[in-house]
Amino acid sequence: MHTARTILLLFAFASVLTAQDAIIAKKTVLLPEGTEVTLKMAQDISSRAAKPGEPIELTLAEDLKIGDVLVARAGARALGEVVQGKKPDFWGEAGEVSIRVHFLRVGNKKVEIRGAAGSAGVRYIMIRGSQGIIKTGTPVKAFIAADTEVAVVDEPPPAAAINNK
Repeated sequence: MHTARTILLLFAFASVLTAQDAIIAKKTVLLPEGTEVTLKMAQDISSRAAKPGEPIELTLAEDLKIGDVLVARAGARALGEVVQGKKPDFWGEAGEVSIRVHFLRVGNKKVEIRGAAGSAGVRYIMIRGSQGIIKTGTPVKAFIAADTEVAVVDEPPPAAAINNK
């Protein structure tokens, strides 16, 4: 009797562990090198204040999908840095600012990306040139730097499917 109860408890425990493994195991998909990613600036960058090496924040502009599979939702964070920040000068030279992007956060993974953007002010003669500004919301194109295995995002069912039940 005691042996039967022990076997039954072991069977129940094994079933629970198997169910937990199924919940924990996530589907993955390969995010191929060269996949285009559309980002947008999450902050203004000005040639007057920007310093090379200064970190900048961007966000994913639209959902990132591989075929019909959702990999990252719009709004996912991306990180980059200021490459150049040249202030406008008194003699009319325009200011310039350039950025480079490095990583896109996909779930708990940092995916390396490549991309850059820049802006230059207007050059004037005999008066101070204007500053270069990259404004919040400015689109920035980037590309996946290397093949990367990422977890699939669990999509909630569409609202129409929920309402029809």
